Amino acid sequence: MNRRPLVVRLVAVLVVTLAGAVLLASGARPLLGLDLQGGISAVYVPVLGEDVPPEAEFEEVLDRTIEVIRARVDSLGVAEPDIARSGTDVVVQLPGATDAERLRAVIGRTAQLEFRPVFDVLDPSSPGYAEAEVDCAVPIAERTPLADEDVGFLCGPTTVLGEGEEALTIGGAKYLVGAVALTGERIEDAFPVEQSGGFTTSVAFDAEGDAAFAAITGQLACLRDAGQTALLAIVLDGVVESAPSMNPDVVCGIGLTDGAVITSGAGDREAQQQAASDLALVLRTGALPITLEASTFEQVSATLGADSLRAGLTAGLIGLVLVGVWLFLAYRWLGVVTLASLLVFGVLVVAAITVLAGVGFALTLAGVAGVIVAIGITADSSILYVERIRDELAAGRSLRSAAVKGYESAFRTNLAGNTVTFAAAAVLYALAVGPVRGFALMLGMATLLDLLILATFTRPVVQLMAASGLLTRERLRAPAPVPAAARERAATTDGGDA
Repeated sequence: MNRRPLVVRLVAVLVVTLAGAVLLASGARPLLGLDLQGGISAVYVPVLGEDVPPEAEFEEVLDRTIEVIRARVDSLGVAEPDIARSGTDVVVQLPGATDAERLRAVIGRTAQLEFRPVFDVLDPSSPGYAEAEVDCAVPIAERTPLADEDVGFLCGPTTVLGEGEEALTIGGAKYLVGAVALTGERIEDAFPVEQSGGFTTSVAFDAEGDAAFAAITGQLACLRDAGQTALLAIVLDGVVESAPSMNPDVVCGIGLTDGAVITSGAGDREAQQQAASDLALVLRTGALPITLEASTFEQVSATLGADSLRAGLTAGLIGLVLVGVWLFLAYRWLGVVTLASLLVFGVLVVAAITVLAGVGFALTLAGVAGVIVAIGITADSSILYVERIRDELAAGRSLRSAAVKGYESAFRTNLAGNTVTFAAAAVLYALAVGPVRGFALMLGMATLLDLLILATFTRPVVQLMAASGLLTRERLRAPAPVPAAARERAATTDGGDA
């Protein structure tokens, strides 16, 4: 038996295990999922109008919607967001998130930005206000949208007095606007700007957007010089957020070429700053291709998950102690080796999960279940190896030879079983979504670790112990060797029966 390769493998795996232990001792911990640390869980349902797109086009729209939501959430700094489709619904899970109201406003906001010329403005006290074809007191979702090329009325921001069922919505001004001159598709960047009066959102366009913005502001400047109404409506999601007039320095026929500014509304400076920052975020990441409505939006407490995790870990620890006692009573020294392999497995798998947190992987209860299943697989691998050694000893081999031959037989069997498990985990990971993928990932990763530990830890330790004389037939409780004559008679009898 060549001991050098065995020692090299054993030292290598111990060094890696020690590095993992140092990482964990330094305070690094796995990133916990929504069910373990709480957060925000929401389900969004597409709101479809009369013109339902074809199925293939609708699939593409949903995919682009998910990418826009993911970009918004990433910009908010939420760790490991889980954003996926469930049929036609969009499921959003944000572990560790606490600001539910802000997330609700940012995630589901359509952020369709339009610039339209204003022909007339009707205040609630103006004659003809009630006769205008739009009712500003009803929710925005219930208003008839104005097509890009149409001329019609749009509402300004409404005011809500009171709360709950007694809340009273007071409609804002009504703006008679023209066709869309520019949309948010031409936005290149958006960012909050602090001014003496508060905060605004500055919008920069691409080259085509700059040309269109200069054209519409130049035309409005000419109307201003002619004494006519010269307002530009900035429309966000069907509401006129503001309608600035053309300043005297805007030249007729030339217009503005340095972008637009959107005011952040009323409120204190902190509220204006957050509103400007959030508006810049949704404009910068792009508008949602489709309108979404939150069917559920709830803040999940981690209490239940923590209790479940604690109960699961307690049960797992009790089970591990019972298995350890049985292993020691059944296999003595090799039982201790099996427990040591489980310890190495535990350190490596927790360290690996901690490292994966750097790329956004979060551990969920389903992932914990995958690890627990894999612990059983790792224990089975060591037990299989020990039993193969006992079989070889019963066949009359020496202890050293039995340790070598037993490993070859055990590894082939273990490789076949783990290959099936890994293939099942890979298929499950590819087809599943959400926490089930975490279970599949943990099971697949742990299956690979099991093979690695069997080859680089369990095998070297057992074979070095056999070579050094630490293992004996008595300590292994191996059965007495079967005489060759008896083995031949058994083989002949089996052959005859066959």
